[in-house]
Amino acid sequence: MNLNHLKMLLVLEQAGSISAAAEELATSQPRLTQQLQQVERELGTTLFHRSPRGLELSESGRAFLVYAKRISAMYDAGHAAVRRLGEGADKTLRLGISITASVQLLPPDLLAFHKAHPDVQVSVTRSLSKHLIRGLENERFDLCLGLELPDSPLFVREVVFRTRMVGFSSRDLAIPENLTLEEFCRQPLVLPPRTCGTRTLIDDTLRRLKVKAQVIMEIDDIATILNVVQAGVAAAILPSTVGSKMLQLSELRDFEEDAKGYFLYPRRTTPEAETFIRIAREHLRSHPEPAMAEI
Repeated sequence: MNLNHLKMLLVLEQAGSISAAAEELATSQPRLTQQLQQVERELGTTLFHRSPRGLELSESGRAFLVYAKRISAMYDAGHAAVRRLGEGADKTLRLGISITASVQLLPPDLLAFHKAHPDVQVSVTRSLSKHLIRGLENERFDLCLGLELPDSPLFVREVVFRTRMVGFSSRDLAIPENLTLEEFCRQPLVLPPRTCGTRTLIDDTLRRLKVKAQVIMEIDDIATILNVVQAGVAAAILPSTVGSKMLQLSELRDFEEDAKGYFLYPRRTTPEAETFIRIAREHLRSHPEPAMAEI
């Protein structure tokens, strides 16, 4: 077995079928099937089951793919590091942030980082959690920051703050500042999409409290959600760190679980990412906001 075989397994997992994977790898289906069977014989187990829905990982496959991803990611990281040295590449910091990441938290950290290291080129990409994980795996990001980011055996997940979940509404609706989740959900809602970790937290709480919510819009951009709320079309449940002086904020007294803010980064990260993490920690210690509490 070699590195190409490991990458083949990762493509098979993502593609979900022999035909789609063969097309992506620019090979034939019979050849790809033969390579998969070779790997399975070497390991002495079945990695994928065929079903009407396509390929599905077996229990052995799920266990082995964790290590295959780790080996592939480490190789890609080493290859990228050597290439950057050979090219004399500029210093960079590539940040990925979740769509519900605090707009209050990030800008001060970016400004402080730039002041300390003006020679480092910084890029920031806002995306859904699954794309952030994939970006780390594919070396597109050095560090990710976000609320309710999923755990991964490939990366360090560090809790850096907590923030309560609150209701946002137009002031024209005159919704009380303190009420139950059920009372708040009498309004139509606009929420982040189901692929967002914060939305999972909301949905889990709604199910636990047996509250039915009328979700009329799902939007993967916080600024757009707040604009819809300000127009009075719908209300929203979001982390309090989102903040907006133009909107009514309502405490949801039975929404007991806080949202957690995480850093997610490779176990062997870049000096620039380490510096940014240190600056962000210091900012949280020296400028605590009512909406978040350092852990």
